[in-house]
Amino acid sequence: MSAAVIVLEFDKVSFIKEMSPAVDTALTRALNRTADRDRTKFARAARTQINFPASYVSPSNKRLWVKTRARKGAFTTVIEGRGTPTSLARFSKQSALAGGTRHRGGKINVTVKPGQTKSISRAFIIRLKNNNLGLAVRTNGSAPHGAYRPKPIGKNLWLLYGPSVDQALSAASKDGGVFEEMSDDSLEFLEAEFNRQMELLENG
Repeated sequence: MSAAVIVLEFDKVSFIKEMSPAVDTALTRALNRTADRDRTKFARAARTQINFPASYVSPSNKRLWVKTRARKGAFTTVIEGRGTPTSLARFSKQSALAGGTRHRGGKINVTVKPGQTKSISRAFIIRLKNNNLGLAVRTNGSAPHGAYRPKPIGKNLWLLYGPSVDQALSAASKDGGVFEEMSDDSLEFLEAEFNRQMELLENG
């Protein structure tokens, strides 16, 4: 699957005129602090587009995380958003029922876009082999109309998915969104953080 990749690297930093051990250390620290700060900002932006729980895009889950951190001699950070589609069950408050019992009305409510709840008919929550939950829908044979990348899991039975973190970031990047912020706002923060780190080193 594709993934959104956002890079901040040394060759884009114009305020560094010459390298020294102190500059090396300050730049490394500043790049990493900027990457952490921007990862948090991008997680918020993704959640304005898609109803992800905050825990879903936390760095520990590696769906939106700083994949590459700067280190001395390698002044590049990479923030990556996972491109794998998200199980549609994550967007429902309903859970799997015991013994194959159907939910009332045979419908499952999902909120993919914040504040926009929709009902899916002939649907139910199932427990998958890996103990995760999935949202399945039964059809008359063909793939469910309008579904995003439905996966067949049985006769006339399909597992449904929602957008990936990658897609949420791409949607948030429209009209000067996250990718534009990475090139402007982030560089301003990086310069200020670099200067702060230099002061700490000089006064330490």
